[in-house]
Amino acid sequence: MGHHVSRKHKRMAAPEWVFRWRQPKESAWRQAAATLAVAAVFAFFLTCMHIRVTPPTPWAIHKASLIQVTEDAVGRALTLRAREGGPFPSRFDPSEWEGATVLEQAALAGTRWSPPSYIPVLRDLPIDPTPPLAFAAQGKATLPKLRREPLAGPAVGKLRLAPGLYPLSGITAAAMPRELPPFDEAADAALTAAPWRFLLRLNAAGNVLEGVSLAGGDEGGLPALEAWLRRVSFNPAPDMPSRWIAVGVGFTNQPADGPDAH
Repeated sequence: MGHHVSRKHKRMAAPEWVFRWRQPKESAWRQAAATLAVAAVFAFFLTCMHIRVTPPTPWAIHKASLIQVTEDAVGRALTLRAREGGPFPSRFDPSEWEGATVLEQAALAGTRWSPPSYIPVLRDLPIDPTPPLAFAAQGKATLPKLRREPLAGPAVGKLRLAPGLYPLSGITAAAMPRELPPFDEAADAALTAAPWRFLLRLNAAGNVLEGVSLAGGDEGGLPALEAWLRRVSFNPAPDMPSRWIAVGVGFTNQPADGPDAH
């Protein structure tokens, strides 16, 4: 048989990771004192606290009573009693009182006022100044007379053909110049009939530095148009030192004299 090992020796030789349920030198008086303290607290609460348990309230039964009364003295008395003793008190309505009519008539008689009678005032009809229309004779056609008034035509002064610009690419219609320099050269049929389109290079101030014709020949006023385009001022663009735009040139009649002449 093996050697007998006591429990005390096993507890003392147990490793540290084994939980010790009781200290090896724990006194029995401490356990007794703790037990007595817990028992005293439990006895105090058991004797001092009273828990009252009330029975649940039963649900009320949904029912109502209906009393039918007849139109007699007993019925009117019951109706009046129900109005006075009910949850909604009755209110006095003066219009339902029999003496209200008598008081109203007495008040009107005391004022001695009667509404005046309405008598409409007759007025004469206005005289129509339009003469009556004459009837046409039988078998004779009647037509209205035509009013031949001379039409005053617009005053047309001396006109001349002047070039105008319209945007093609790189510029919008709102950014086109509103004032154009005068065109000193004479515009003949060959110059005005050609579809002129130019590619212009502008600087930051909006001045034309270079112009290239995209349509039209070298003859027929091309140098005059290029010289005229170099005098056109567009809107400045300080952030763009050099930019290219495409515009078209067309000729329209404009007054040669006056404030609108170009």
